[in-house]
Amino acid sequence: MDRLSVGMDVHKEKVVMIGLPERGDTPVMRETFRGDNISGIVKRLRTLSRAWVVESCYEAGPSGYGLARVLTEAGISCRVVAPSLMPRRPGNLVKTDIRDAKELAAALRAQTLEFVRIPSREEEEVRGLVRCREDIARQLRSFKQIVSHWLLSHGYRPPAKVNRWSPVFWTWVRGLPLPPLERMVLDHYLDVLLMLEDRRKQVESQICELADREEYRERVCRLGSLRGFSKLAAMRLIAEVMDFNRFPKASAFMKFTGLVPSEHSSSERIRCGKITKGGNSHIRHVLVEAVQRAHVSARPGRSLLKRQEGAAGEFRQIALKCLLRLYRKFWAYTKRGIPVGKVRVAMARELAGFVWALMVHPSVPVLTAAA
Repeated sequence: MDRLSVGMDVHKEKVVMIGLPERGDTPVMRETFRGDNISGIVKRLRTLSRAWVVESCYEAGPSGYGLARVLTEAGISCRVVAPSLMPRRPGNLVKTDIRDAKELAAALRAQTLEFVRIPSREEEEVRGLVRCREDIARQLRSFKQIVSHWLLSHGYRPPAKVNRWSPVFWTWVRGLPLPPLERMVLDHYLDVLLMLEDRRKQVESQICELADREEYRERVCRLGSLRGFSKLAAMRLIAEVMDFNRFPKASAFMKFTGLVPSEHSSSERIRCGKITKGGNSHIRHVLVEAVQRAHVSARPGRSLLKRQEGAAGEFRQIALKCLLRLYRKFWAYTKRGIPVGKVRVAMARELAGFVWALMVHPSVPVLTAAA
């Protein structure tokens, strides 16, 4: 049977589908379904699969991976396209749903598309819990900033040598002599802060419980041998990647993090610019946070040594090599006058390579992670 390439432009309201045969530009099918009519889409593609070898795809977006999972379970090939790597024609200034679906079908037929990995439902549940914690932490920072601005705008400044959001700071805020309406407003803000803080701690404890499960324990132990990786940070990274073996080498994983420099070279002229910031931004944030104290010492501290007790010797050697390399890189670059921000980004890129080496290393028996 001949191959039929089906491109789908997926939105909340509707799904536009166009199928192109192996030869020619005349569509075999061009139909539109409601966004919630998944059964109708499956039924139509099943009907086509009687006469064609159907391959379908759509761009990753807010609709998620549900449609791809349903089609795959129904025996229909469906893959999700990376939108940032979709080939575009610069002179094409007309964009419609039908054109988008047809371009997807044509690119699928020409095999010029890059696809993203479709996580399982269990993996997406873990990722959702980790991202829930990040959303709560983001709201918490926002409300802390709101309270700080409110206090400043009303002329209230914390006493000297009192750290913000410490127990002493909370006692001072609660005891401020305020008019009734101002006290009501400030108490509302503080109550929301306390609620968000409590929710964040609950979600973090649930994530740490996941880290102790058998399917994650060894990988968390490996990452814990690196400085800057607590159980929480390790689970944030694992939840976003899950399968590190899909990256054939360290440079591929570095590219996925978006920490590699952009380049615009022509002939003998080589131009390297800012980092691409492509790929997964959550991983990039974890790696940049992990290198914040890499310049302090090339020797592991007491807590890091305790975490490394649960890792095998090969992993400890990789972790110690990473510690020394990041330390030397920081001071070598700062002596050259490179801004600290750029140095930390370069260190995060190096750390990504060590993370990849740890996670793709052949499994060996490991001890139970230290408490």
